[in-house]
Amino acid sequence: MVVLGSLVTFFFSYYIYGWASLQALLEEDGVYLEVCQAELEEPCPERARHMIRLFTECNLVTVGSSALLGLVVDRMGPALLSLLGGICQAGGLFLLATSSTDSTATPGTRSPLDGFVIAFGLIGVGGAALQVQAMKLPFVIPRSRFALVMTLLNCLVDSSSVTPLGLYRLYLAGLSRFSIFASYGALCCLLSMSLAVCWRGRPQATLKALNAEELSAAPDVPEQELENMEKAVDGPQNLGARPRLHGLSLRQQVWSLEFAVAASFLTTQLFRQSAYLGINKDWLKSLGDGKTGNTFAQLFTALLPASTLLVPLFEMSLGRGGFAFTFGIVLMLGFVWGLVVLVPWLELQVLAFIAFSVFRGLLFAVFFTFLGHSFGNRTFSKMTSLCFMLAASFSWLIWPLADLSRSLAGDFGPMNLCLLALSVPSMWMTYLLAKHLRQYPAGDISACEPGMPGTKVQGEQAELPCSDAVLGAAPPS
Repeated sequence: MVVLGSLVTFFFSYYIYGWASLQALLEEDGVYLEVCQAELEEPCPERARHMIRLFTECNLVTVGSSALLGLVVDRMGPALLSLLGGICQAGGLFLLATSSTDSTATPGTRSPLDGFVIAFGLIGVGGAALQVQAMKLPFVIPRSRFALVMTLLNCLVDSSSVTPLGLYRLYLAGLSRFSIFASYGALCCLLSMSLAVCWRGRPQATLKALNAEELSAAPDVPEQELENMEKAVDGPQNLGARPRLHGLSLRQQVWSLEFAVAASFLTTQLFRQSAYLGINKDWLKSLGDGKTGNTFAQLFTALLPASTLLVPLFEMSLGRGGFAFTFGIVLMLGFVWGLVVLVPWLELQVLAFIAFSVFRGLLFAVFFTFLGHSFGNRTFSKMTSLCFMLAASFSWLIWPLADLSRSLAGDFGPMNLCLLALSVPSMWMTYLLAKHLRQYPAGDISACEPGMPGTKVQGEQAELPCSDAVLGAAPPS
């Protein structure tokens, strides 16, 4: 089941973020060519504006759908979510195969509706549904492998961005847009429906049992007492050896530093990476990539899944260094990437590609692992949804910010500078998290590193392995 879930995640979750190659395919097929003043006008700012708007709309739908679907995944179940995701993705891909604009439509077939806007809306909903259900997979495998599987799945979500490069290469090899996207949609239907069947039965029962376990093990702590314990030096001992927020109400969990860190980190860094993905092809084109046949845009897309090769290092960073250390690594990589894109030198952008690819993979790996470890399976999806709701409130700004940047400087320089500045709030929150986890060590994943000494659970004589104590296993009889 994990293998099938990994395949669906890689091929059909967030492939929209391989936008550079996808945009190149659509442009070479003549999409939106009619907005250019001359048929061969190069560059065509109005066409680039249409493409960035299309990406912004799809990104907004994706982030917003992730928030909404996370609220209902526990009620709907991962099986129905997998089915919904497959249907929406297949529908969107079929529309991509058949839609046309004035420049690509045959006489008498032009529709008053923009099929590409509808297609990418469906793709956004479908990708979000498949991503949300994938984040439930780590909870049905052995607890000792939670961080590894969560990291792997998030790297596969990140790696799905490379699939448009394969589609683009098929187009360059002579296949039509219809044959490429129609076939891809059929494959999506087959795999997602198979995954929905696999979720039935034991995996679904495992999730329900885990929810019941977290509730039964939760301390009965009134909200005012929880706030007092937050300030107490001996808080960890009073709350036990498990992460202090497990089993608490959603309101109590939201009113915590852990949620503030997760929400602020996702909101700022998700906007940074999404905006860069949306403008990257046009940014590279302004540096001369158009003369190379989009070589650097293709290289950028090809490097996006490179973070998957670093999964063992990501797991080591989380296990040995902990959350604050790993969040710091993410910020360092983001700082390097942000500095390089300020330099208008095409060849140097390869360094930005590498830093960005690792940054993006580790960002989602540490974010979702942090949420799962800190809040537990019972409220994991709801906490994810709340974070994505905040992120969605900023996602629509990509298109206006790109327009403003080009009107002020004629390029994306001011926008890239703004994206770099978004690292500052996350730096402060990471510092606060490091201080907080020294007071509440059970909230850090490094406390669960295999091979570490056991953790004594208050009131019990037995010493539990740390991974079991933190993730909620019953003490041995």
